[in-house]
Parts: sequence; structure tokens; C-alpha cells
Amino acid sequence: MAKHISAGKVTSDINVTPMADIMLVLLIIFMITTPLLQTGITVNLPKAKNPLEAPEADSQDAVVVALDRNGRIFLGKNQTTESALYEALTKRFGGGEINKTMFLKADQAVLYGRVVEVVNECRKTGVERIGLMTEKEK
Repeated sequence: MAKHISAGKVTSDINVTPMADIMLVLLIIFMITTPLLQTGITVNLPKAKNPLEAPEADSQDAVVVALDRNGRIFLGKNQTTESALYEALTKRFGGGEINKTMFLKADQAVLYGRVVEVVNECRKTGVERIGLMTEKEK
């Protein structure tokens, strides 16, 4: 006699284990890649209660100069000397550029006189507006 093997019972439950695994992998990927997306050098910005939003500072063609706590100057992510910075700014803003705006990120440990010195020299290169970047106070 032939035995008839009956198929198992069909279940209609959703198996969420594979979905949870995928979500955890995506979370880890985003946690790793998000810090890499930041532009420029990281400095400890001074805090302000009511800073103005400047979304143009995050654009790819924005000119961002950073002063770290050791007094080093960066143009974007690249460390540079003062003379090379001023030469690059003169090239950038010396022509017929319409938007002559630059953003300055200075670490809060940098002396105020040093920041003013850099601002004065940048103004000599043709920069019309300099945005001093701060962090919003919580």
C-alpha cells in the first residue's frame, strides 16, 4: 500500500527576522558613512543662541576656510599656508565673480585677534562677505 504524505500546514505569519537583519545592516552602513559626508575639517565651533541658517555653506562650490585650535589654516579639507590661501582667494574672487562670499570656521580656542587677522587678509583678496560659522546652542 502506498502511503500518502500530507503536506505541512500553510502558515500566514510574516517572518520579520530577515527584515530586521537587513534594517540593522542598513543602520550600520549609514552610521559609518554619515561622518564621511561632512565637508571640510572638523573644529569645535563656538555656540550661539540665534545663528542665521546658511545652507549655501554646505554646497560643493562654497569657499570654507577653517582655523583649528593649533592655528593651522585649511581651505576646504586641505591644509594650506597663509600666503597660499590668500593667493587662492585672490584667484577665486579677483575676477568677475558675482557671489564673493566666504565662510570661516574657527575653533573656539583660537584667539580672537587671530580670527580678525585672517578676516582682514581675506577681505584684501576681494571677498565681500565673510560668514562666521557657529554651532546652535541647545
